Amino acid sequence: MTERERFIQTLTGGEPDRPSYGDYFAYASTQHRWEQEGLPSGLDREALYRHFGFDHVDIWGHDRLPVNVDVLPTFAETILEDAADYTVRRTASGDVVKVLRHEPPPAMPQFLAHPVRDRSTWTAFRQRLDPDTPGRLPTDLAVHARDSVGRTTPLGAWLGGTFGYIRNWMGVENACLAFYDNPGLVDEMMAHLTHLHATLARRIFAAGVKLDWVMFWEDMAYNRGSLISPALYRRHCLPFYTTLVDLVRGAGVPVVGIDSDGQIGELMPLWLDAGIHLMHPMEAAAGMDVRASRRQFGPQVTFLGGIDKRALARGPAAIAAEVIPKMRELRDHGGGFIVQCDHGVPPDVSLDNYRYFRDQVSSLYGA
Repeated sequence: MTERERFIQTLTGGEPDRPSYGDYFAYASTQHRWEQEGLPSGLDREALYRHFGFDHVDIWGHDRLPVNVDVLPTFAETILEDAADYTVRRTASGDVVKVLRHEPPPAMPQFLAHPVRDRSTWTAFRQRLDPDTPGRLPTDLAVHARDSVGRTTPLGAWLGGTFGYIRNWMGVENACLAFYDNPGLVDEMMAHLTHLHATLARRIFAAGVKLDWVMFWEDMAYNRGSLISPALYRRHCLPFYTTLVDLVRGAGVPVVGIDSDGQIGELMPLWLDAGIHLMHPMEAAAGMDVRASRRQFGPQVTFLGGIDKRALARGPAAIAAEVIPKMRELRDHGGGFIVQCDHGVPPDVSLDNYRYFRDQVSSLYGA
């Protein structure tokens, strides 16, 4: 079975020869630590996957079609304040952020200002979200289409989202308030998001590109639940998914998923109703448990992630207690689980602990 076939069978309730597995390498700081602990230096993403014996499930890197849905043209990046311990800068996305000098990712910047504040600033900002702007899709889309037919590894694309984008444009508080105070503006933004992503999706499929997965992105929950009510989400956001999911399913895409950190339990029924079945990253620190979700929703829901990154940092006993019960229960009740850290592997995870984690996964899968 090819890696492409195994990926699809794993996430669609089929019968793979064994489940797919791989992980999310997001942080240079983690790789730097591991190089001090024995990892060969300078490995790129592809080489990291080969080193650990992973399948190609890198939906953030080399296994995705490049689709640029960010602002084009970008804003001029500018240093607004340059202090000993931090800088304040305007980013290419138009945000003003404060960044600590000595705290690399996964440390987050502090957001001080955002480019969209009202209808006037939205009207100006929207000009940078034109689907016809050059650079949105690869210029050699026909080559991608030709190569996609005979691939042995999965290929996919990220095709937008709703609340998460508006949150990035306005900031969390202003975005949440807008759903109550200015729903007309929210609907204008939703309509444009739908236009942007549906236009690009149609061009991808019209060119003949065969995608195995499509992911949407939200990041719209914290550790207690959704940042807006499910009722508001259904009213303002679900029309986007009705359009986009119909498009991707109509093009024969077998795996459709969504990425949102936080406690997403009250949002999952909405996404399942919309035809989205793959949930990522199932953040354990926010109370998400793949076993509980499988018991609630059955095999219609599948998972990419789900392993508590904090357990990986604590060591073998915590890893075994975290990983094995989850893998066994889902293996015995429908499968549909690509086991990986519930977001990027952070730098407090040692190389030995990470190897132990992957050994547990390999052993239970018989890989």
